[in-house]
Amino acid sequence: MKFKFDWETVVRGEIEIDAANGQEAERLFQQMSVSQRIEKSITTGDPETAEIKYIDFDWCDSVTYEEWKKNWNLTPEKWEEWGKSLNV
Repeated sequence: MKFKFDWETVVRGEIEIDAANGQEAERLFQQMSVSQRIEKSITTGDPETAEIKYIDFDWCDSVTYEEWKKNWNLTPEKWEEWGKSLNV
């Protein structure tokens, strides 16, 4: 079964860019995608600050994190039981 998590966190990075001048360096930085910036940077961030917004999975529509914790905080045995009842 697949679960999709919509999450958000703050990541800070430091990147070195070789360029002829400051304007060129900024232009190169601005042209990078977020994933390129992260890949080429030394990053910092607190994994504890990652905030889950929504969870999406086969058995129901998207749920908020609060709904997830309240209604879907199941044991592995209960997950298996649900899966069998839904033929998943």
